[in-house]
Amino acid sequence: MGAPSRLRARGVGSTRRSLGPVLAGVALVGACRGPAIPSAEELVRSLEQPEEELDHHGPRVELAESGPARWVHATYNAFRPDAAMEVVRFLDDRVRTAGSRGYDESLDELARHLREVGFGTTPGLELEELATPLARPAWDPLRAKLELETAGGGAAVLHAFDAPIDPDRCMLPDYAPSCDVRGPVALGLEELEPGCVLVVEATPRPDLLLRAQRAGAVALVSAAQASYAVDPTGRERHLDAIQSRALEGEVELPTAMISPRSYRRIVEAEARGGATLHLTAEVARGPSTARTLVATVVGGERPDETVVLPSHVLAPGANDNASGAAGLLEDALAVARMLERGGLHRPARSLTFVWGPELAASETWLAATTREPVAAVHPVMIGESRERTGAVPLLERTPDPGALVAIPPDQHSLWGARPVDEDALVPNGLAIVARCALVDVARHVGGWETHENPYEGGTDHEVMLAAGVPAVLFWHFTDFTFQTSLDRYAMVDAEELRRMAVAALCTALAVADPEPGDLDRYLKSMSRARRVRVDAARAVGNEEIAAAWTAWNEGVRHWFRALCLDLEPEAADAPGPR
Repeated sequence: MGAPSRLRARGVGSTRRSLGPVLAGVALVGACRGPAIPSAEELVRSLEQPEEELDHHGPRVELAESGPARWVHATYNAFRPDAAMEVVRFLDDRVRTAGSRGYDESLDELARHLREVGFGTTPGLELEELATPLARPAWDPLRAKLELETAGGGAAVLHAFDAPIDPDRCMLPDYAPSCDVRGPVALGLEELEPGCVLVVEATPRPDLLLRAQRAGAVALVSAAQASYAVDPTGRERHLDAIQSRALEGEVELPTAMISPRSYRRIVEAEARGGATLHLTAEVARGPSTARTLVATVVGGERPDETVVLPSHVLAPGANDNASGAAGLLEDALAVARMLERGGLHRPARSLTFVWGPELAASETWLAATTREPVAAVHPVMIGESRERTGAVPLLERTPDPGALVAIPPDQHSLWGARPVDEDALVPNGLAIVARCALVDVARHVGGWETHENPYEGGTDHEVMLAAGVPAVLFWHFTDFTFQTSLDRYAMVDAEELRRMAVAALCTALAVADPEPGDLDRYLKSMSRARRVRVDAARAVGNEEIAAAWTAWNEGVRHWFRALCLDLEPEAADAPGPR
């Protein structure tokens, strides 16, 4: 990949600064903490935003027209929510497993829109496709049906689909085999006899599938649901939700997913004298490669450095992740249109937009690119209607000391924390730029409640971070329809999609095209965040994390100076504005 850029050299390579040595050398201090420390309640109150900061639940930022604010008005007006929603609808009408027919149709549609504005033909607008190797052949569900036959002779279809747009298309977990099997119900492994259909509420993990197969089951039917998949309105819509799953391992036992309501029907029928299940499924297998689509707006001054924005096309849902893929597409189209019309000057660094299989697309792009990625901004699940799904817009920060210990008012989402190695904490200011972008969009629209969480991982930003690229995630949680049959077009809000996509794009533009005038805003915003985090750690007696936050922000200061003043790493370390 070429020599490290000045900006990225602040975080990776031979000059990277992790906080491991800092944490290892700091002892816990109990009694001698200096001035009076605010209580946890006072800290929570300190995060309450004044009216002009418009409801971001996180450290306050300096309000200014610099940083991402320089692009909010133009990009918000250039972003076409109706056009983005049409793409959401197109993708949502297809099951988009990697390499499948619906996946290829989705990539073709994205590429068509990109070509219409000049990607691939206009100088400075590049378009390419990469081949992403798959761990197993492509899998395409064609149709399936699960029927319940009762002892009294009655029969009822519990779930069925004949086309990708049908509501029950999630009933076949990814990589389930074709089948035509029938057998009496066994409610648990302890009741399982050869020839039975095992019906459980557990997730169909490889060990369960193997045990069921060895015991002679002809199929496994699962009503598993995530603990957070509960309708927040009290209308119990989740009882009709089928969880979307992917089978792992080599066991090819016929498998189907069902809703909690269907599970109750099976249990009740079994209690009334016995029940039989008849499962039919037809799937197609395909090649062991998938396409990754890459569109690049070539930078005017540093074309070989880029800010990368990946958003995967997989998952059979509208919010996850038709909304992310469509929002990212409209971002790319908006930039191209603004450049053509003179409403945007070409950024100094390139902007690279990537669509493909989750995780694998980013890995494929990193292996193939000749450009140096200086930062990654990942928009995924960005269209959730809060009214209909209960999800709130979130900024997931790059790994920082809050990922080691989340001290209130900082907190993880219900997705949950994951272990983070101290050496992964390489200071950078990308999350502060993104936080400013959320507030700037809120100012533009007259108010917008947004939140943030420490690093949790689980999608493409994790790949970028592993490659040493600073990365943040724009997303929504907790969405009770997440990865279920209920995640369809009606759950997407066009204005929410627009706001999140614009915030992500303005974050990327602020890193791709920084100015010296941005520095003051960033450093003042950093100072506010530092006070909140350090005071919170000291309020609970955790001097180790307080020291980690202090060291982190010193590294962030250097990162911002290198970004905005175009300094070499050594010069960025010199004294400067704080």
